[in-house]
Amino acid sequence: MKKRLLTLAALLLAALMLCLSLTGCAKKHYGPYNLLKDGVLQVGSEIGYPPFEMKSDDGTEYIGLDMELGKLIADKLGLKFEVVESDFETILKGLGTDRYDIVMSAITITPERKKNDCDFSAPYIKNWQAIVVKRGSAPVTSPEGLAGLSVAYQEGTTSFEYLKRLRDTGAVNCEVSEYKKILNCFDDLKLGRVDAVLCDSVVAEGYVARDPSTYEITWHQSTVEGEEPELFGIAIKQGNIPLQEAIDKVLAELEADGTMDQLRDEWLKSQ
Repeated sequence: MKKRLLTLAALLLAALMLCLSLTGCAKKHYGPYNLLKDGVLQVGSEIGYPPFEMKSDDGTEYIGLDMELGKLIADKLGLKFEVVESDFETILKGLGTDRYDIVMSAITITPERKKNDCDFSAPYIKNWQAIVVKRGSAPVTSPEGLAGLSVAYQEGTTSFEYLKRLRDTGAVNCEVSEYKKILNCFDDLKLGRVDAVLCDSVVAEGYVARDPSTYEITWHQSTVEGEEPELFGIAIKQGNIPLQEAIDKVLAELEADGTMDQLRDEWLKSQ
């Protein structure tokens, strides 16, 4: 009997220690916005996607429309702004694993992305797809014109999804080149390693504005009748309603006082 009691006590002690260890490993959340760090808004972002998120020339600070907007949101909420760098393809999964509080990385709001344990803020940018070629090469005036060409795109983006639909339906038969960074897509276009880049129009317009002698937009999705623009939003961990509502309130204030227009004018000349 004593042996049985000792065994039972040992089992209960082991179960208690397991519960305590699991509780200790759980992430603590802070303040009214359920943040991962006390007083800090941690923002997941794929740095290297101009004009939304990139580093300054000297590499000392994060700049771009999303970075400036993120700083404004954090300031309005009385929080510090902190960037956590991530690959774009897996960036939304980081919300579910508590790597950061929100994602700001030129994210298009889609039903599929909402399945990644996230909700979205109100939209703040309109975007389309665009085809960019090297200036002086044969213009590609429609997606069907990509047939037989080598087309670059960034992995995990809506550009990839758009091109996949075209290829799956047989509308376009082209060679594809997938890159982790949009920067590499444009570098290889410049070097002649690919024939075209399919990407967000707001990104394409930025590259052409900075280097008009090298790049040219020859097709813009907005010219297609019946097509709807994509909408960018801030991704927030699913269920964090206080943070989502607070961000939406700030976005509405920034729209009302003209700040968002100023940001778009500064970073996106076409908006």
